[in-house]
Amino acid sequence: MVALQEGEPAAWPAGRALTRTGHGKLGRLLARWRVALDLFPLARKKDYDAVQVRDRIVGALIGLLAARRAGLPFFYWMSLPFPDAWQDLGRGAEANSASRLGRLRRKIRGELAALILYRIVLPRADHIFVQSAAMRTLLAGKGLPAAKMTPVPMGVALPENVEAIAPADDPRLQGRKVLVYLGALERMRHPEVMIAAMVDIAKQHPDALLVLVGDTQNPGERAWLENEIARHGMGGRVVITGWMPPAQAWRYLRAATVGLSPFPRSRTLEVASPTKVCEYLAYGVPVVANDQPDQAALLAQTGGGLCVPLTAQGFAQGVLALLADPAKARAMAEQGRARIGGLRSYDVLAMQLAAQYRKLLGRGVDGQPCADDALEARRTAGAAK
Repeated sequence: MVALQEGEPAAWPAGRALTRTGHGKLGRLLARWRVALDLFPLARKKDYDAVQVRDRIVGALIGLLAARRAGLPFFYWMSLPFPDAWQDLGRGAEANSASRLGRLRRKIRGELAALILYRIVLPRADHIFVQSAAMRTLLAGKGLPAAKMTPVPMGVALPENVEAIAPADDPRLQGRKVLVYLGALERMRHPEVMIAAMVDIAKQHPDALLVLVGDTQNPGERAWLENEIARHGMGGRVVITGWMPPAQAWRYLRAATVGLSPFPRSRTLEVASPTKVCEYLAYGVPVVANDQPDQAALLAQTGGGLCVPLTAQGFAQGVLALLADPAKARAMAEQGRARIGGLRSYDVLAMQLAAQYRKLLGRGVDGQPCADDALEARRTAGAAK
């Protein structure tokens, strides 16, 4: 991360960055508007080949207008279908904790965002980068042509030498079959599935230990999770480490026998691209993950683990199958590690993305990547984030 002067472009590895800062909620909102409006003068410069906006709704409309005024292509990058998410929060079960007025605000916000994004911006965009193949299918169902969408899933930075990373020396792990989960533990992610699965796993493998490398942002949800552990009698079989630096978290992966990746399925999360499976495979850990589309596809492509339903029984059966056949588990881990790089390493994804940019901009239409494609992939007129 580099420190930037207000409104002044600064060098960064892929080109230049222009930022706006604000203090407080109103200040940050105004800064976002200023960044979006900066697209008009930026797009008129000769430095840029296209305008791209990521995830902003009104900002996307501004970016589209700036691109058209400058005669440049306009690309949109969608990490999450935010209009759908806001609509669901306005009327779904996830919104039960919100007031009626809060749900109404979210519903109205979702409807207006859907109108702007799906009816005005995306039909006029020259290309749309989406998070997954499932997201492309979702947008195609809204009438947008699949031919002008490119999935860019989440990836992983491959370790240069996995064997050089020492397993965690946490004494709680000694002599245990370690099952690891890496990430957030909010209630909406259903971590209780892993806790309940441990009940059946521990019956056959009393030495099994579930290590949850992560935490929640909400102290109340952390207390709820600890209560779930106590309620199932798993106090000695589940460890919550809290947040830690990535280098330290990787060491827990190196000590793991199995990596777990429960990921909720909903209208919006169905089109996500979780990173856990990529991370586990990159560090040589066989995986048990539920049947969320991107996870299921990745396990099918790599053969690096088992795909199960998002239930305690499903995860218990998957883990027990791997623990019952260590040779098969090792073979899955080795195969997954050998294949994940060619599918989801950030170097490979960047090269593929750069080739698509070159094709869209009429350069190297055969899509063959060149040596500097990893940098060119990041060169856009508007990173309105």
